[in-house]
Amino acid sequence: MIIVRKSEERLHIEEKNQKTWMTFDWENESDPLHDGFGVLKILNEEILSPGSGFILHTHKDMVVVTYVSEGMIVYKGPLEEMEPLTSQEVHTSLVTPEAKQYAINISPMEETHVFQSGFTPGNGISKKGGAKKLFTYAQRNGILKLVASPDGKEDSLSLRQDVQIYSTFIHKGNHMIHELSPGRSAWLHVVKGQIQLEDFNLTTGDGAGLSLEMSVSFTAQEPTEILLFDLGTPISEEIKTGTKNKTATAVS
Repeated sequence: MIIVRKSEERLHIEEKNQKTWMTFDWENESDPLHDGFGVLKILNEEILSPGSGFILHTHKDMVVVTYVSEGMIVYKGPLEEMEPLTSQEVHTSLVTPEAKQYAINISPMEETHVFQSGFTPGNGISKKGGAKKLFTYAQRNGILKLVASPDGKEDSLSLRQDVQIYSTFIHKGNHMIHELSPGRSAWLHVVKGQIQLEDFNLTTGDGAGLSLEMSVSFTAQEPTEILLFDLGTPISEEIKTGTKNKTATAVS
């Protein structure tokens, strides 16, 4: 089964110095994706003007992964000192309802483009400060590069959660297949570009959740950047059956 969330179906909030798109809107209980897709609870895109920033205050404990696509921010997590995160860096942190995280675009002239994903914490999650790593374009060009995993394998960041996050840049005509083990699901997000996923044409900002599928198989229609989340927990029956489905398209 594939469920598609088009870019324009995301919750969009635009202020003077900030643009936010939320793939999952936890306050919209009529949407079967309001509580996310499995353990993936947050997938937010932020564009920050010079000098602006945002605060993430979760309503439950969350492992948050921050990816700076373009630009540079100064970041402060609940248990961390302020530190810079630059383009192509990925950062992990534990955020609790009692604490907040801050991100500020410190550039005097350029916008910053940031993606944040949030997951239900697994057992043994670290209460310590976060960690970050740089994943260059060369490392991700033409391959699904593992950037975060349960145990930090293949030089990825450790999440201590049954989630694997992949990132890639692919060229027009390139085809990729990511196999899914039995019982696993996946969420694919188009950061920029255009792909063909089965019968679906997905463009910048679109996402798709896959459940009970053997693989994630897609072809780039133009130069494209992808984030792929391989998830190890079940998907709710509400999502599978499309009940209360108003903003998501489900196809078996």
